[in-house]
Amino acid sequence: MFVRAYEGQCAAEEKRRTSAEKPAVNPRLALFALALGTFAIGTGEFGSNGIIQLFAADLDVSIPVATYAITAYAFGVVIGSPLITLLAARVNRRTLLLGLVVLFLVGNGLSALAPNIVLLVVFRFVAGSVQGAFFGAGAVVAAYVYGPGKGGKAFATVMGGLTVATIAGSPLGTFIGQHAGWRVMYWTVVAVGLLAGIALVAWLPRTDDLHGSPVRSELNGLRRINVWLMVAVASLGISSIFAVYTFIGPFVTDAARRDAALIPVALAVFGLGMAVGNHLGGRVADRYEHRGLIWGYGGVLALLVLIGVAGSDLLVLLPCLFGVGATMMFAIPTIQVRLTGFAPDAPTLMGALNLAALNLANSLGAIGGAVTLEAGWGTLSTVWAGFVLTSAGLLLYVVTVARPKRHRPARRGPVLDDEQFRRLAGYGEEEHVEAGRNLYTSGDDSYDFFLLRTATVDIIRDVTAIEPERLIYRGGPGDFLGELNLLTGQQVYLTARVTSAGTVVRIGAARLRRALAEQDDIAGLMLAAFQERREVFRAAAGGTLEIVGRPDSAETLELRGYVTQMLLPHTWRSATSPPGRSLMTSAGLTEADLPAAIANGSVVRRATPGTVAQTLGLTYRDGGGPVDLVVVGAGPAGLAAAVYGASEGLVTVLLDRSGLGGQAAKSARIENYLGFPDGISGVNLTRLAMVQALKFGVRIHSPCVVKGLDLSDERRPVVVLEDGARVECRAVIAATGVRYRRLDIPGWAAFEQSGCIRYAATEPDVRGYEGRPVTVVGGANSAGQAALSLAARGATVDLVVRGHDLAARMSSYLTDRIQANSRIRVHTGSTVSELAGDDTLTSVVVERSGERPACLASRALFCFVGADPVSGWLTGVAKAENGFVLTDVGLPAGSTLPYQTSAPRVFAVGDLRSGSTKRVATAVGDGASAVSSVHAALAGD
Repeated sequence: MFVRAYEGQCAAEEKRRTSAEKPAVNPRLALFALALGTFAIGTGEFGSNGIIQLFAADLDVSIPVATYAITAYAFGVVIGSPLITLLAARVNRRTLLLGLVVLFLVGNGLSALAPNIVLLVVFRFVAGSVQGAFFGAGAVVAAYVYGPGKGGKAFATVMGGLTVATIAGSPLGTFIGQHAGWRVMYWTVVAVGLLAGIALVAWLPRTDDLHGSPVRSELNGLRRINVWLMVAVASLGISSIFAVYTFIGPFVTDAARRDAALIPVALAVFGLGMAVGNHLGGRVADRYEHRGLIWGYGGVLALLVLIGVAGSDLLVLLPCLFGVGATMMFAIPTIQVRLTGFAPDAPTLMGALNLAALNLANSLGAIGGAVTLEAGWGTLSTVWAGFVLTSAGLLLYVVTVARPKRHRPARRGPVLDDEQFRRLAGYGEEEHVEAGRNLYTSGDDSYDFFLLRTATVDIIRDVTAIEPERLIYRGGPGDFLGELNLLTGQQVYLTARVTSAGTVVRIGAARLRRALAEQDDIAGLMLAAFQERREVFRAAAGGTLEIVGRPDSAETLELRGYVTQMLLPHTWRSATSPPGRSLMTSAGLTEADLPAAIANGSVVRRATPGTVAQTLGLTYRDGGGPVDLVVVGAGPAGLAAAVYGASEGLVTVLLDRSGLGGQAAKSARIENYLGFPDGISGVNLTRLAMVQALKFGVRIHSPCVVKGLDLSDERRPVVVLEDGARVECRAVIAATGVRYRRLDIPGWAAFEQSGCIRYAATEPDVRGYEGRPVTVVGGANSAGQAALSLAARGATVDLVVRGHDLAARMSSYLTDRIQANSRIRVHTGSTVSELAGDDTLTSVVVERSGERPACLASRALFCFVGADPVSGWLTGVAKAENGFVLTDVGLPAGSTLPYQTSAPRVFAVGDLRSGSTKRVATAVGDGASAVSSVHAALAGD
């Protein structure tokens, strides 16, 4: 009964949450709501300029003192908006927008009630602090609504409300203030803001896709020099619009000598130009990188000259006012697109900075115009101040930000000395190469190792759908070409192009392996170079393999885990992000195709580790020669067996069904492994072991599913693969380990498919749960490491342990840390009995004997419970009742060799072996020791 009651409680909670996350069905209404919000903000800002004299008189202060309220609003935009953006970085953008509307209503409502100028200044600062944050968050939501590649159009939509405010809102506010009082004007702004808030509540999409980002991501944007250069470009360049707009009244009455009644007409013409320019500029910003800004700034410079020369003629002045408003607003969406391009992880902050730059431009333009007027240069002289400032902004942009991006090639890294070069050259053949020749090309199945005697060669990442060709590395005389895929057999993903003719020494794969085995000093240097280059290439050449998918789906997590374990250079794109949606559009992908991979121009739909490996040439290929030892399973035990087997002269093949590292690779941190006093993650331990295996010539194939064994010839066991391929060898070491059990709970499979159930705590697995509740199930070290890793990332963790003593199966260093961590709650003697949620997990029910079930909020469940052996493929080998493999003394008849199974040339190591100790160090020892037994078994051949 208790369970049913809590089931209802959890279901109700889930229904409430999921109903609040359904996206808006009408994008136009969502965009209208955003524009209505910026219209209200613009009306409050510009309307204040028209009622300065009114509140100055009412509050009994001079007009210069009254302008402090206007200045305070600008300070709110410049200072308050970025601060709010950072403080609310993690808040969902929809929630942030609604909160900003509330703050806007408070700021303007209090402004209407202000009893003196001091409080009015404070309240105008509060109202101004909303503007930049609203525009930034609004641009993010608009970009989500528009879809990929429409960032400029999205920002233009948000800015559209502001331009309409200059045409209609500002004159309307001024009119209301003059006829009903300045306080009524602010109450009118509150009313419009309230309507905008209602529209936002009703029409903005409700989705977790609009989640915030870590404060660190937003702050990282401020560390990029191009961001600050763009702020300077915007502040200087846009100032000319205010050098004109601020002085439109004197332009009409003093320069053109027309009646003041024409001033509203001139303002309306200027505002209309802004609206047109903003609309067109949004479309240009999405298609061209620089043109919107260069055309806009260039156009306004020409118009400023025309005003300065002939602006006293109203027939010249009015079209020029329209043009200045249009050309300058034409540039602003490009500024936003460039800012977010430089800091894609901080789009909201970039929007706030853009608005801050506009307000700085307001001050610069007004001050520059005032200086020219004070100098007595005439009414129209303010345009020359704007001309100087915009020219400075355009020049700064052209010589800094707009310069073609030149990627520096990677540094040379470890090099061979002359004597080492000569020794290694003895393994190859010298040949002459001409400039322009490709030594190897991306997409080739394999390539040779090259020593460069006199030639110079560029390593190039070929052009992709979204990126141009890029120089990655330049090798000159005395250098060598190659990285880890020389040893892994991965398909070539970079092109080596001769840029300066000369001689090279070509060394084939077999001779290279021989050299690495015979020349210890050279092997160490080259392995270090290969690893260093792989790390560089992983970042620089990520576009050669692009993965896009839903970040939380089980298939995506499996694929990302595989490419990470295999050290494959790649770029990850979330399908919910603008870059991800843009990639999907360019590749013709739909939601049904996810996860997808784009490798060297080939699109792999519904990608799996197997299909990606096949595309990259990592699946099993017959090496053509005899094989001594096949190791099945690439966890710590299998990797150790492969390393020791190959290092002791056995031709060794290592196969794994999913990736490298086994369960150890899923551990966030292993701190009691000998030789690593600071601890080491399972992923990094796996990487080191992989490189060590490659050094000794191990042929690694993953994913490669083994179906069974053919033991018809005891002296020549055959490993049978899922695709029917047969690998004949002299001995087999089985190291396929165990897999965590799935709990027998309704809905488990569905939540597992959606990515809410996870069996690892690697960095990709724990990412995204900052500040969220999660559940970890299990009482051994893996569960403890996962709980601590999640807590370190800011998650609140419920650790559910079936046993009554946390220390029974967990190391004391872990239990001590868990008990001292305020983010972790331990539930001993407990089990998870129910899961709640539709598409995503929202809560779990935990039961403890004698107590009422507890419903715990939970966005993910990390399961580390029990273990079942992966032994089904070991046909013809004796096993215990629980499926673990019997070895040596555990066999009914006994065995003369350690780790030997009932099949004389098949050995079992690690967690797979019956009676083994489940520790990484023990598994490594098993793998290494088993090789000695293999040698003994083969001694009679």
